[in-house]
Amino acid sequence: MNHEQKDDELEKLLHSMPKLKDERSEEEVLERLKNDERLTKRPATPLRKKNRVVPLIVAVAAVLLVAILIPSFMSSMDTGKQSADEASIQSDSEGVPAAAREEKEMENFSKDASSKSAVSMGDATQYAVYPADLDGGRILHIGLQDAQAVSIPVSILLSKEQLEAKGLTGESTDLELYEAFTGELDEQALGFKPMHPIDATFSEKGNQLSVLLSDTHEYDSSTAIQEVFLHSLMQTFPSYRDIRILDDSGKPAEFDQVGQLEPIDIQVELANTPYYVYKLEDGRKVLSPNSMYQAESFKEALQLMRTAPNGQYDPVIPKEMDFTVIVNDGIAEVEFNNNLQLDSLPMDEASQLIDGLALTAASFDLQLKVVNVEPLDWNGLNFRAPLKEVVGANPMPLILK
Repeated sequence: MNHEQKDDELEKLLHSMPKLKDERSEEEVLERLKNDERLTKRPATPLRKKNRVVPLIVAVAAVLLVAILIPSFMSSMDTGKQSADEASIQSDSEGVPAAAREEKEMENFSKDASSKSAVSMGDATQYAVYPADLDGGRILHIGLQDAQAVSIPVSILLSKEQLEAKGLTGESTDLELYEAFTGELDEQALGFKPMHPIDATFSEKGNQLSVLLSDTHEYDSSTAIQEVFLHSLMQTFPSYRDIRILDDSGKPAEFDQVGQLEPIDIQVELANTPYYVYKLEDGRKVLSPNSMYQAESFKEALQLMRTAPNGQYDPVIPKEMDFTVIVNDGIAEVEFNNNLQLDSLPMDEASQLIDGLALTAASFDLQLKVVNVEPLDWNGLNFRAPLKEVVGANPMPLILK
């Protein structure tokens, strides 16, 4: 049904309604109106006052809502602004994105930590490397020069993955390891003066190593430099039988202080050497042989290790510590007269003592057995049986330039 039809029906309905007629007189209507109480004059009701209640409540609620929301909104804006500012600062600092900058900082921290704790392996402090520490890897033996022109034997631990990355294996020779890694080794980060790679050309044949010095070398410029060069060479290549140092023509080299250099018998020069505590310039301590003193026996070596040979070294064995030594069938047994409680000693001193004894025993081609010591399992070592012969001194990480 449309609107036009509805209108027609409404109009018909209105016309059909009866017509009403008011027959009252005008006077009668007027008198009726005068007597009507509804028309009696009375104070006007303030309608607006009644209607203001609702807007007032709304206004108060609005104010409270604003008071609650504004701090939260401002806090949210401040937090977002602060996060944006921090991200901007991190990104803008030195022009490096935040993520890359954090990675760089962690890398620098790792590098610094490695150099500060150079004689630390994992959570343990060690001054010697035992076969179990290698875990399929190898040692890059190297003699590093400290600030006092002393060569310190160091063991750079190389993992299996690091070897494979250079195309090397567990069967690679010490020379191959040396030539693969020393060009990138950061000696200063390890706390030593730059010295490697040696200014020479190397070749090997079986147990013999030939060192063909460059005509620009300066290893004979002073007695001190010559001494640190020769000691470093022996500490870097301990697995060879002898080293021949040649000039650029292939003849035995001549040094001003000593004349013509004879072949170096490594096994003789590094044998029977007592180890001492040596303090580096940065305060770190390492273990070092005093090559000026070679003992006649292991027992004599331990007696020498109770006193400092000079101002550069400190003793490994305290003077008040008494012990007996028995050497039999390739095993050097050191029995302490009083039960030695390793946990009662500072960790570094205890490690210097045990590792110093083991390194000295190895220089005599002996295994070390320690008796009357507790605990029997300590710092990864088992004192119930002879210790495996150490394979290196002063373990340090590979830090590249």
